[in-house]
Amino acid sequence: MDKKRRNLASYRISRYLLVLGLVLTFASPSLSSASHIFPEFIKWHVYIVNGLSKDQILFTHCKSADDDIGIHNLSPGSNITWSFRTDFTHSTLFWCYVSKDNAYLSFEVFWYDERLFNICDWKNCIWVARDEGIYLTHLNEQVDELHHVWNVGM
Repeated sequence: MDKKRRNLASYRISRYLLVLGLVLTFASPSLSSASHIFPEFIKWHVYIVNGLSKDQILFTHCKSADDDIGIHNLSPGSNITWSFRTDFTHSTLFWCYVSKDNAYLSFEVFWYDERLFNICDWKNCIWVARDEGIYLTHLNEQVDELHHVWNVGM
């Protein structure tokens, strides 16, 4: 009988320590850290910025399978932004068609990818249109990386 009680007590202690360990592992002092575990709970923001020279207007049309952000004509220095949460199936995808004087691009601006999440610092994906093409801002490094070169023509 004593052996059964010791085994039961040992089992309860082990179970308690396991639950405590899991709670401490997933409990986070900051929402940001918890969001890295569950990106579905993050409110994401995508920005399209007109960084073109010579007073060029940037035409944008961005959308997902469920949402159409609309058509916008951005003057230099202005931007559009929208916010959303990813779905639990990890299929959230936004893309944009952008054009400037005699050039255009169609590209994805948000997709479910941890590398993209890190570049966007787990909340803000900033795409900047410049004369050479479209850049994605690496927020932690404050560096813009050229991702797409303009297609010539309309």
